[in-house]
Amino acid sequence: MGERKNKAIELHSNRYTCSQAVACAFCDLVDIDDETMKGIVRKYSGGAYKVCGAVMGAYVVVNYLKGNINPDNPAEWTNEDEELLQEIERRFKEKNQSVICKDLKGITTGNVLRSCRGCVEDAAEILEEILAE
Repeated sequence: MGERKNKAIELHSNRYTCSQAVACAFCDLVDIDDETMKGIVRKYSGGAYKVCGAVMGAYVVVNYLKGNINPDNPAEWTNEDEELLQEIERRFKEKNQSVICKDLKGITTGNVLRSCRGCVEDAAEILEEILAE
């Protein structure tokens, strides 16, 4: 346990975005190469969809594993497994108080709840735990 979390941290250290670092740490499980996955999740980084990009990267991996990705358009999710995604969100909130990027970064409050690297670490760890269950 912790192997994928460490890989996500390493990837983030090597200039992968938060969503790319988390998703690419699990590429072998979904049989997608790094470059393809980086392209798929790039748009989810930096709070682009309000939710933390690291959490969004975990969502993408879950949806691939559950067969909820449109093969003709990998960025399109279909029939999301809401219960599993909510569990990722619940555990992330438990650690960090929020899943909203601007809250985590302290943009609106001035109070940083978690660094981007910390979010990458937490999202990868949570996903790793869930997949082991």
